[in-house]
Amino acid sequence: MRRVFGIIFIIAILISGTGLNAQSKWGIDECLGYALENNLRIASQSISNASNREQLAQTRRDFLPYVNAQSSYGVNFGKSVDPNTNTVTYNNFVSNNYSLSGGISLFEGFVRNNRIAWSKFTYLTGIEEQKALEIEIAFNVMEAYYNTLYYEGLLEIVREQKRLSAINLEKVIKESDIGISAKTDILEIEAHMAEEELREVRTENSLKASLIQLKKAMNYPLNEELRLSGIEDQEPVVSSIYEKADTVYAMALRYLPQVKAKELELKATEKSLAIARGSVYPSLSLSGGYYTGYYETNTDPQGDIIRYNEQIKNNASRSLGLTLSVPLFNKWSNRSDIKISKLELEKKRVDLTDYKNQLYYEIESYCQELSATEAEYRQAFKQEESNRLAYEVAEKKREQGLFNIIDFYTSKNQLSGAQSEMLRTRIQYLLKKKSIGFYMGEPLLGKTVTNKEQ
Repeated sequence: MRRVFGIIFIIAILISGTGLNAQSKWGIDECLGYALENNLRIASQSISNASNREQLAQTRRDFLPYVNAQSSYGVNFGKSVDPNTNTVTYNNFVSNNYSLSGGISLFEGFVRNNRIAWSKFTYLTGIEEQKALEIEIAFNVMEAYYNTLYYEGLLEIVREQKRLSAINLEKVIKESDIGISAKTDILEIEAHMAEEELREVRTENSLKASLIQLKKAMNYPLNEELRLSGIEDQEPVVSSIYEKADTVYAMALRYLPQVKAKELELKATEKSLAIARGSVYPSLSLSGGYYTGYYETNTDPQGDIIRYNEQIKNNASRSLGLTLSVPLFNKWSNRSDIKISKLELEKKRVDLTDYKNQLYYEIESYCQELSATEAEYRQAFKQEESNRLAYEVAEKKREQGLFNIIDFYTSKNQLSGAQSEMLRTRIQYLLKKKSIGFYMGEPLLGKTVTNKEQ
């Protein structure tokens, strides 16, 4: 029983270790999740969104009246004006004043309403810009991720070719010792191995560079290890009927944050024009106040200072008024603001149309490239199978002395090239397919990425 429990314990440890090792590898979703959580540009945009939200709240509060309270206490020395009699006095005295004033704007040419709408569209634009920024970062991470996967797979192919060359070199050396192969075959293989070693070094350098780019896109510490899931862990290339560009474009107009952001910018600019137009209208406001005070110079007929409470009551005054302001001439600044706002609105419309046109061309290109890449992968897969069989035949013929080293390495290089092409087309297929998914409104991480500020 102890032996049985010991075996079970060891198996559990091995399974647990395997699970930990598997969890240490990062897939595309893990890389995207880390990038979106730790990107400083997203953090900065989130702060801007919070600021825009507060600005929107304040523009709504601008409909409320203002109320101000004021109090003052002063001691006058030497020559001064008696606030009680408005005459010059040389006596020292104390004064204490209180006031309460308030007002509310009744009409401003609908400027406040349009300012609320402008603030709302600006805030919503920031929300969509953050989502667009998330997609932009996702594109950068995806490109770097799949580029790294490509060089990892390419490095495996190069090392496998180098391993096969080492095996063949060992065989040829033995054959040369017994006189079956020529010495020149050894030199030929060594020359090819030197070339393969150089290719391995270059591929390793490209892999390191692509991994740095991935860490940069993720804002991942450069001094920490980042292991990725292999190409075998990625989704397979499957034959399917792909969406047409018109369908993807229609969904992009509906779901793509970049489009929504530009449309909201256009609406905000329309409200900016309405605000500028409102500045040429008259404005009407209501205001009122309450004022009172205490003065040591305020005395009764007997010359005694009137009590504090009586002065506060007797000195009270109230005011209520309407103010009408009509802009007559402001050096044409209002008219100039309106003209500039109109031009800015026209520019936003042109920019939106141009963006939609460029978006359509981009989607058309992605759809065409996805279909072409899938077909190229199928062809590369068949070519790899054919070249592998050809290489196996060449290897057997070389062992029988029917193939020279040059022809043998020609077959070997063709197999390596087919493997590299199959890897490249599969990586391109995965990148294009996920990219089109973003255009169609698919979530970045299996669930929709939303802004916490909404």
